[in-house]
Amino acid sequence: IINNNNEYNDAEFKVLLALSNQCFYNEYIFFVEESEKAYAEEILNQLKNGKIDELKIVILSCYFPIYIFVDKLPLLNQYKSKSIGFQKLLKEQLIEPKLEAKLSKNISKIGSINDQVSIKVMEQYQENPYPRWKYGYTFLDKKYSASQSINNEITPNSIEINSTFMIEKPSILIAGCGTGQQILQAQRYKNAEITAIDLSKSSLCYAKRKLNELRVNNVEIIQMDLMDVPLLNKSFDIIECSGVLHHMRDPQVGLRSLKNVLKKDGFIKLGLYSELARQNIKALREYIQKFNIEYNNENIRNFRYKIISGELHNFKKVLLSSDFYSISACRDLIFHVQEHRYNINQLKILLDDNELNFHGFILPHNIKSLYKNYFSEDQSQINLKNWANFEEKHPMTFVGMYQFWVSKG
Repeated sequence: IINNNNEYNDAEFKVLLALSNQCFYNEYIFFVEESEKAYAEEILNQLKNGKIDELKIVILSCYFPIYIFVDKLPLLNQYKSKSIGFQKLLKEQLIEPKLEAKLSKNISKIGSINDQVSIKVMEQYQENPYPRWKYGYTFLDKKYSASQSINNEITPNSIEINSTFMIEKPSILIAGCGTGQQILQAQRYKNAEITAIDLSKSSLCYAKRKLNELRVNNVEIIQMDLMDVPLLNKSFDIIECSGVLHHMRDPQVGLRSLKNVLKKDGFIKLGLYSELARQNIKALREYIQKFNIEYNNENIRNFRYKIISGELHNFKKVLLSSDFYSISACRDLIFHVQEHRYNINQLKILLDDNELNFHGFILPHNIKSLYKNYFSEDQSQINLKNWANFEEKHPMTFVGMYQFWVSKG
């Protein structure tokens, strides 16, 4: 292409479009040779005359998003292509990022973010909103009552919910909503009124764009620290807080803050990292700290390359994690600025200290069936001592997180 050999067929162009799309959504995580960087820079220089060359633009968009270099090609802002694929590329890499920037002006902010750990976490997700997602289900034709939804997840345990508000119109707080996937999952609740908060405005803008796209309109989105939830001046029937507390300076304090805005007969869904299931991730994080590998995209690419190539073969298990395959997810997985991990005994202490009742883990049916083979007497499967023994026998049970439901004691 640099030599202006621009002969290509439609199939080749489609492959390049697909590759560009993949690179954009994984945030350009693929290892790049120095020669490639030089070629990309040369192609960019060739485009400075302002002429639109779709092939060269697609190739460049495999290395960095179009919005990065659109100032050199201002005609792209109004460009209409005959290629549906190229027009879709412009939508994803130029129009939608502009839309998110516009939406940021309308995101409410309550309170202040002063804690140094919270500031670092906010900065991480400002730079790398996580997770990046394209498709979602809005549950328009499949809504559940709060009781049905919770009981579906904690089965074989079953609880009775008597709150009129929770049955008819539950108020829900998503504490740490990120880019909006948890908000979308909360659409399963019938007649729900949802408040979603997060530290990162970039993540909230991504969420708002996707929710608008899916015509979800029962959500109030607010930028705020979880510690400031009392400033909302309301209490909630249901609080969902998954993958958040373990990134705080003091998860205990964060949980207490949530409990204070939970109604007397309300429920909290929590997600926390397992010490046992994350031994490989712990080793990776210790290696990164030992060799003082600072976070940046280049370091992530190089570090991943060493693992993929086998140079760091001790860490090859991480290749099985889907989070290894995009910049934001990989940063969240092994380069996160703050991480706490728990064992089940520590979970019990955390819940006891906050006078919270445990109602059951959210796990696949096959794991709960296996648990039953060991502990058939625990018909509700809520004995945490048993679960601690089970996890010792099956250490990857909670490889995602401990996810579970609790209520006030």
